[in-house]
Amino acid sequence: MRPSNSRQAAAKARALLTKRLPGPRRTTVRSHVRRAERIAEVIYRRWQVGPHQWQVKHVRWYLEHRTADLTPSTRYRHWLTVRLLVIALEKEGRWAGRFTGPWIRPTGKSGSVGAGRPLKAPT
Repeated sequence: MRPSNSRQAAAKARALLTKRLPGPRRTTVRSHVRRAERIAEVIYRRWQVGPHQWQVKHVRWYLEHRTADLTPSTRYRHWLTVRLLVIALEKEGRWAGRFTGPWIRPTGKSGSVGAGRPLKAPT
């Protein structure tokens, strides 16, 4: 069901990650959850859709336009949170390779996804 306001969209994003986010460090989990809530609120305000209704265009718009003024390392952290949300939504297979851009590296250099350590999928 579609959320009726940005707070409900944020709550749905929080629910997606709190149960399924990998990692033992509480501060990392909390920061991902806060970013996920913010991402859901911003996308809801623009498109009026919650995390379960997201399409590639919604998430790509967020990464391209809403993180454009952030430092490369901050954009990278937003990208990591987006990846976790996409995996929690079980859309990583269909959306694979559609999010290449300067946000996928902490240095801000563009490249392909897939280099580096494999991602731990939420359980």
